[in-house]
Amino acid sequence: MATEADALPRWDLESVFPGVDSPEFAAALHEASKALDELDTLFDAHGVDQRVPAPPDDDTVRAVEEVIDRYNAVLRMIRRLEGYLFCLVEADTRDEQVQAAFAELQQRRVPLTRLAARFTAWTGSLDVEALIERSEVTREHADPLRRTKLAAAHLMSPAEEALTAELGPSGGAAWGRMRHDLAARLTARIELDGEERELPLTEIANLAYHPDRDVRRRAHEAGLTAWRSQAVPLTAALNGVKGETQTLTRRRNWSDPLDAALFANHVDRSTLEALLGAIQEALPDYQRYLRAKARLLGLEVLAWYDQSAPVGAGRAWPFADAAAFITERFGDFSPKLAALAKRAVGEHWIDAGPREGKGGGGFCAEVGSGESRILLNYAPVYDWMSALAHELGHAYHAAVMGKHGRTPLQDPSPGPVTLAETASTFCETLIYRAALAQAGEAEELALLDGGLQAVAFNVFYTAFLFAFEREIFAARQRRDLSVDELDSLMTEAQRDVFGDALDPQTFNPLTWARAPHFFLEDLWFYNFPYAFGMLFGQGLWVRREADPVPFATTFDDLLASTGMAEAATLAGTFDIDLHSVDFWRSSFDGFRADVDRFEALAAQYVTAGGAANEDRSS
Repeated sequence: MATEADALPRWDLESVFPGVDSPEFAAALHEASKALDELDTLFDAHGVDQRVPAPPDDDTVRAVEEVIDRYNAVLRMIRRLEGYLFCLVEADTRDEQVQAAFAELQQRRVPLTRLAARFTAWTGSLDVEALIERSEVTREHADPLRRTKLAAAHLMSPAEEALTAELGPSGGAAWGRMRHDLAARLTARIELDGEERELPLTEIANLAYHPDRDVRRRAHEAGLTAWRSQAVPLTAALNGVKGETQTLTRRRNWSDPLDAALFANHVDRSTLEALLGAIQEALPDYQRYLRAKARLLGLEVLAWYDQSAPVGAGRAWPFADAAAFITERFGDFSPKLAALAKRAVGEHWIDAGPREGKGGGGFCAEVGSGESRILLNYAPVYDWMSALAHELGHAYHAAVMGKHGRTPLQDPSPGPVTLAETASTFCETLIYRAALAQAGEAEELALLDGGLQAVAFNVFYTAFLFAFEREIFAARQRRDLSVDELDSLMTEAQRDVFGDALDPQTFNPLTWARAPHFFLEDLWFYNFPYAFGMLFGQGLWVRREADPVPFATTFDDLLASTGMAEAATLAGTFDIDLHSVDFWRSSFDGFRADVDRFEALAAQYVTAGGAANEDRSS
């Protein structure tokens, strides 16, 4: 029987490669492997990993220029292959042929990881500033080279780095893949409309938006049961990934994994402390929103599964309507942004619907030449329209990078996730404000709820996920952690954020299993960047409202430079001081105003005896 999800668009990957068994893919893989071998030979010829006398002579300048050019070419080839295979794997984790091709590429990538360490060590010995003065190529790569020189101080010995590269695919990366495959194949049984059904967790998760509280509760419990069934292997995976990270960051002379994560994200502890301080200050306002929503739903206190309950008379957002609205509103800001959205829909960049075997959540992946593909698990609600705008923002960011001809070294991957979230969260804000501006009072309540949830998931959820990860690293220094210990650390972290505004009996102790970011071997603390991105995007929105005419051009310049300067430097072009808690505090001004308005509208509904939605059962 056809479902609504079946009618949602699927992406076209054949324009990238016809398939993993196609001659085109085989040729591209062969070309990349050959180019990688040639790069290895070039590194040997130029003594890349040996100390270079300072100041650089003409031969050194030419060697650096050639190495940068060839290194970028190889990175570009590998990224295209990885982006394509990643999309295929996420679309159907059960496709063993694709899984095999992805595993093969990861193994072929090992020599590139070794070469990256050699390049870093070599750059660390160079007089980078003298090179920048003498060469246009190095001037164009000035910030990446400076950062690489700093990173050189955190390398192990060449033999240790080479061994780490070879062990990578069977170490942390393997644990991460195991978690991904288990999660994508999980299903849960639930009774809907009198029928017992077995659904993928992506569809179970979308039942959080159901108006019937009992359905939400049963979906929540079914999801917990499914995750609980895999808690033992997932605990082993988390211990494995965090243990490897801790060992390697210590051996690379980082004081702790957080310092390494801050460096990778182009921010410092002062910025992080200002950000976290502002979040802590805003917790009472977040809890105020949760209490207002409880009153609106006729509840003494919200349960975990009530957070996304529909309120007001919110309209449905079928995918086609959402895409049309986003494209039109993007056009109000920038014709180029609207053209990107139109192209993404028209050229089938988007795989929208949930289905068994498909990865959860959503993402945007570049597949070459500034072109992207977007995965969603769409439901016709505001939150998923917001997610579509978010991912289209990522696609626009990639397109701007491509238009400016940024090289892989100028646009590192994984790069500064803090700044990578700039366009996406700005686009979320743009769509949210546009929807609010045309809403009637009943719809306004629903939109406010959706916008406040977006901030909650990006910012306040970050607070407890960040606190949990810090506790994991601290505890993991002593020994492996048990399932019960992970559950306990997670619920305590949630208690610090939700206080008594959410029923503690319904906290989600298995959020650690559901959050794929905890299992990434090369992107730890992949949580605070989302809060950074959301609040930085809010701050940029305030700048745009104050002076909209030049903003779009300056905004594109910012996006084109996100891998080429520190976050504080780029923010300075908008007169933003990331080290000041005042900036982050001001980024909550719109959120606080929305909470005030939500409270007022909720009080009107409650006083008038109006139902928040169709179901008020307990």
